[in-house]
Amino acid sequence: MSEILAPCGSFESLFAALRSGADAVYAGMKNFSARKNAENFSDSDLEKAVAECHKRGVKLYVALNTLVYDKELPELAECVKTAVKCGADGIIVQDLGAAELIRLICPEMPRHASTQMTLNSVSGVKAAEELGFSRVVLGRELSKDEILNISRNTDIELEIFVHGALCTSVSGQCYMSAFFGGRSGNRGLCAQPCRLDFSVDGRHNVISLKDGSVVKYLPELSEIASFKIEGRMKRPEYVACSVDACVKSVGEKEFDGERLKNVFSRSGLTDGYFTGSMKNMNGIRKKDDVEITSKTLGSIRELYKNEFPRIKADVFVKISAGEPVYLKASCKYGEVVCKSSDIPETATGKPLDEKTVCERIAKFGGTQFYAGEISAVVEERLFVPASVLNALRRDACEKLEALVLEKNTHTYNIYEPKIKTTERNLPKKTSYRAEVSNVKQLIQALSLSFEMIYAPMELLSEDIPEKQRIAVSPPLIIDEAADRARLCKLRKMGFENGYAQTLAHTRILKECGFKIHGGFRMNILNSVSAGVCEKLGFSDITLSVEGSASVLSAVKSGIPAGIVAYGKLPLTLMRRCPIADGNTCGIYGGRQECKKMIYDRFGREIPVSCKGRCVELLNPDPLVLSDKPEMLGRFDFIVFCFTDETDIESIVKMYDEHIKPSGRFTRGLTSEGVV
Repeated sequence: MSEILAPCGSFESLFAALRSGADAVYAGMKNFSARKNAENFSDSDLEKAVAECHKRGVKLYVALNTLVYDKELPELAECVKTAVKCGADGIIVQDLGAAELIRLICPEMPRHASTQMTLNSVSGVKAAEELGFSRVVLGRELSKDEILNISRNTDIELEIFVHGALCTSVSGQCYMSAFFGGRSGNRGLCAQPCRLDFSVDGRHNVISLKDGSVVKYLPELSEIASFKIEGRMKRPEYVACSVDACVKSVGEKEFDGERLKNVFSRSGLTDGYFTGSMKNMNGIRKKDDVEITSKTLGSIRELYKNEFPRIKADVFVKISAGEPVYLKASCKYGEVVCKSSDIPETATGKPLDEKTVCERIAKFGGTQFYAGEISAVVEERLFVPASVLNALRRDACEKLEALVLEKNTHTYNIYEPKIKTTERNLPKKTSYRAEVSNVKQLIQALSLSFEMIYAPMELLSEDIPEKQRIAVSPPLIIDEAADRARLCKLRKMGFENGYAQTLAHTRILKECGFKIHGGFRMNILNSVSAGVCEKLGFSDITLSVEGSASVLSAVKSGIPAGIVAYGKLPLTLMRRCPIADGNTCGIYGGRQECKKMIYDRFGREIPVSCKGRCVELLNPDPLVLSDKPEMLGRFDFIVFCFTDETDIESIVKMYDEHIKPSGRFTRGLTSEGVV
């Protein structure tokens, strides 16, 4: 049976989840949670929360799923130790270095690969499994067919989002909040700029999505291990309503879909990604939505007023003359025995019978237990007050609860992590690399002094010269069979280097025999993560665009490390094109020229770059660091990311001669990084 996994940003939400039937919950601590603005749990709170879950047979997973700086690693280690000491059932993690730290501190602790690791393919999931993860949280942007294909071609547990807010971005590939406001979604402080009014062709809010919901499809997804509800920032009523709907759907019972929509939505709910029909997916939170929610909340509170009866208890009672009343209760976790302090009396009126005893003992209301097989043996002409039987039942419930808690309490070993990092020497000369977007840029780049050129695989062919200088870049959303075949063909043509921007790229490029060069989308921000890349066989790594120059230059690495130093950097990567509005690009063929632009609320153009199976919004102002040689000299190489540029040579010259830029440009996050 698939588990129903509920969000918990507070104790109120925790009890709403427990009392409405969740099988597991996930919660953040005060730091390193992707929902830092939720109430979250202190160390002592977490211990209490784990106990509340475990005495009900419910699991609790701790979310430590943000990117981490080197200076934060000691604090992260303490958070991991706390989660381990509390007996958490798993830790959800995005950062490769954080995952490695957990492994070193407690090898037994299950690690769940966060959706922020951009896991949306068989290759990506297998790569996570090879890294020792026990579960993968798949991206919210996948269809039913894609989910089931991954499930049937991998062995690891899979978790999918079934209800709640949808990121407009492919999971883990959004930098919009970081670039627009210095608050990183990958660091747990997304300001949700995608909810602002971006427009195109008279349509507004074209990148804000309705909340997703596939609750009605759960019976079709029984092979998936965990059904996850988004919403650690949401009210307890939302948690209870969502859990209740999932419980009923899994049991193939009717649930109140209207109430589920009304408790929170943005102009309704969508299943567009899941069904593959991406029309009518846009939505914002309107005044009408808020008013409907307000009217709905009161009725939902009844859902979690009482305990959810989740554990079957079988009970046997024996009442004999001259002996204490004997009760044996058992459940899947074991059995307990209780005896009364009172001796049965001889009945002066109607004697007690077995049916009456069973009826009284079966009243488990208000507990997490429900009556299974209830039986009794009662000798003739005896009487026991109802208060004695009730006290025995309460005693049995308390003992069973203690037994459930004991059986679900984990005792892990904790080790002091021995982290080995390699000091990186300053290079004698910082080399140049280029990421190109079209054939003209590739030809220009080959004529210049770039030591390596990252090129989309669809641009490459047998007649491309200097193959040793080119690193083949797979699509950001891969097609397993077609892309593997194409990559292997390119390898046979003589291309030796591959450009990996995700774990899926890493695995598929290795399988085809390429040397691996890591891209900035791997989101490497600390020395332990860089060390993991080295263990994975990377030749070098481009560090994350979300770090300041001082943070990134302090990253220790046994392999060369570089940064992006030029380009219109990505804001967000999307499977759904905001211009086509859920239609295919063919809608514009011969009828309308695609502008390849959307517009923010100030009328500023935001470039839209086609990436084959996805599209990307670009920062309209290019990152330029040409006059910062002292900064760039701290890295082994710098990367120029070319998108729509036509004169590459003049840009390179700016960097050669340290020319200060003019016009509109940005320094990116190189000065301050992100919160």
